[in-house]
Amino acid sequence: MNTKEAADLIMREVNQEPATLRGAGPADDFCSIWPKAKPILELLAGIAILIPGVGAAAGAVLKGLVSVGDKIVEEICA
Repeated sequence: MNTKEAADLIMREVNQEPATLRGAGPADDFCSIWPKAKPILELLAGIAILIPGVGAAAGAVLKGLVSVGDKIVEEICA
């Protein structure tokens, strides 16, 4: 998977209908896990960027996942 494919996949997830996201699974689990997982993903994204070669792409994908997680939290945990 290249960076464009990863970005397209992330954007498809972000742009889903909120009702689709609500029906995707146990929201309570995600809402309780996300505050713990987000700082770990942010740390990994920062470390990945330092890796020569694919590190920048991996860091960007991880940052994209954090953005997706934040969007999901806004939709189902508020």
